[in-house]
Amino acid sequence: MGAYGYFEASRDMSRFCKAGFLQRIGQRTPIFARMSTTIGSRGSSDLLRDIRGFALKFYTEQGNYDMAGVNFPVFFIRDPMMAPDFFHALKPHPAKNVFDPNTMWDFFSQVPESMHAVTIMYTDRGTPQGYRHIHGYSANTFKWVNDANEVFYVRYTFKTQQGIKNFTLSESKRMAGPHAYYSSADLYESIERGDYLAWTWYA
Repeated sequence: MGAYGYFEASRDMSRFCKAGFLQRIGQRTPIFARMSTTIGSRGSSDLLRDIRGFALKFYTEQGNYDMAGVNFPVFFIRDPMMAPDFFHALKPHPAKNVFDPNTMWDFFSQVPESMHAVTIMYTDRGTPQGYRHIHGYSANTFKWVNDANEVFYVRYTFKTQQGIKNFTLSESKRMAGPHAYYSSADLYESIERGDYLAWTWYA
């Protein structure tokens, strides 16, 4: 699910970064936000226990600036070479075409670094009450360079101004029956009624 909006700079970040859209307080840059589930296949409910994707595209005067991330401050793997194994373990079984917890837990049991993210996913943070009520965290560390060619390494956090809200597991299962696409509908309907959404970006 996605929506258009804008980023408005509340600080002059020229000390750290020479990107044009971060130079002036009050400067607005059009953006597109994309939110998604990760594990569920196309057509599955967007209320299932899952990590949520959180990505932004900034349409700056110097070109597009992309940020891909998730709604957890930590991730399941450190080595990008492990990404195919991670996603294969969480996707439907290739022969049965259904979710198989054995493949997922086989992966997690052999990758101790995943435990922090796993413990977050198995709290109510794994069943958020719609896309409006999640934080966003950059998947990568970014390298900012200022006009003096000084380098600063930064991570991004996007805090929802709507507040964190989550379903319990029983609530998410009960809601997923009649409202499989609750999160998508909730995002659309809030914008339609003029209840616009906001996140505060921290670097």
